[in-house]
Amino acid sequence: MKSKPLLGMIGLVLLSGCSTIKQSDTSRTGLEQLLISNAVDQSLNKVDLSPISGAKVHIKTDLLDCVDKNYIILATKSRLMANQCVIVDKPEDAEIQLEIASGGVGTDRTELVVGTPEVPLGLMGSIPKVNFYERNKAMGTAKLVVVATDVKTKQPMINSGFALARSDHQYWTMLGAGPILSGSVAEQIRNHTGSVDEVVLPDMVSSVRTASRP
Repeated sequence: MKSKPLLGMIGLVLLSGCSTIKQSDTSRTGLEQLLISNAVDQSLNKVDLSPISGAKVHIKTDLLDCVDKNYIILATKSRLMANQCVIVDKPEDAEIQLEIASGGVGTDRTELVVGTPEVPLGLMGSIPKVNFYERNKAMGTAKLVVVATDVKTKQPMINSGFALARSDHQYWTMLGAGPILSGSVAEQIRNHTGSVDEVVLPDMVSSVRTASRP
């Protein structure tokens, strides 16, 4: 009877798993940038710009302070132009002043590995570690606020509240099978290029290798 608890403890050691969260990817891989831009696109798509369709708009960006700020500005301009708005450089030439602010733009990643650790055997060498299951999940988050005001009347034309969106990318293998890719970023790449492995996988592998270094 005493052998059962012992076997259970050995099993827990051998099938050990570790989960870590990297709060910010500063290496600026293609995957990280796609996660952010995808989340930004989804966030801006939630903002209804039709109330100022056709107006002369000045975009005020001094409150926007986040990563990939330039993409957010240009993506906003693109959506305004799609609503027949005219972008003006000077506030005095505008009918509408549009302000953008960020409540959070960034990435997070969770890594999970289940397997057996390397077991030293002294003079006999060691038993190499074996990963039975590995999963990497990366997420991009964008929380944006868009406010548009009539320059003359000072009346609000658009008050988006906050537009929150997330993008994701998952990569996993099991007993050497895979990798299996999924998520909004992989789907977007597949839809626009017809391929996903050659674009996303090298970035993910690079990020995992970087994160695993001591």
